[in-house]
Amino acid sequence: MLYIQIATVIGCLIFGAIMDLIKREISDIPWIIMAIEGVITTIIILIFANNSSLYTRRQIGILVAINLVVGVVIGYLLYYTGVMGGADAKALMALSINSSVYPFLIGATQIEIYNYLPSIFNSFFNWLLAMVIIYPLPLLFYNIYLKAKGTKLFDDTNANFASKFLMMISGYLIPTEKAVNRTDIVYSETFEEEEEKWEIKHFMQVQEIEEEEEFKKEIEQKIKETGRKRIWVKVLPPGIVFLLIGYIVNLVAGNMLFLIYHFAL
Repeated sequence: MLYIQIATVIGCLIFGAIMDLIKREISDIPWIIMAIEGVITTIIILIFANNSSLYTRRQIGILVAINLVVGVVIGYLLYYTGVMGGADAKALMALSINSSVYPFLIGATQIEIYNYLPSIFNSFFNWLLAMVIIYPLPLLFYNIYLKAKGTKLFDDTNANFASKFLMMISGYLIPTEKAVNRTDIVYSETFEEEEEKWEIKHFMQVQEIEEEEEFKKEIEQKIKETGRKRIWVKVLPPGIVFLLIGYIVNLVAGNMLFLIYHFAL
């Protein structure tokens, strides 16, 4: 049953990752499949748990409950704080039903701390680590490169130091004509009517698709009215791709932080 879970999860995440890269929009179908399959296989695992040499029925029941609660809480919190998009949060919640126990205990997953931390947390941590390493650094280097070439990045934008730094690792300055009709970016500046200035918009904010489309129309209208030549945009990271990476790493090596700690000692 655990291998059915793994195959289903990897298949759904691969499908979601491809859609995320191509269309930037993902239907709920893969997450519904993951959730239904997770419930069915988890029930079967619980029924036959006494025949398992790894976990008792009580241990699996506790792991399932903790994993599900942690996955749902993390998903909701990160969605409403803007760290995750809707599809990412749904995928994480569906994953929490499928990753309650490890299919095998090898290497670093034999460390005692794995008896106390839910598996979904380790997949999420790996997702976050992969996102932090892969996503912001190229943007930061690119923006530093533009600055070194003499590009005035923030001269026409009202922003404090923190907003500037966050934009440097989350987006880039683009000619306005290249930003129109793009589905892989979100405008990161708004025009403040009272001050008559463009201002950095909090880059972590996530909106529903309908609200985002309306927001883009408003910004594009202001671009025309003010003759704006360049604007900061936020690049939408393919979150499902990183979640797939985090899940696979968790399966074969566990939590990357614990893995590093284990081999360092």
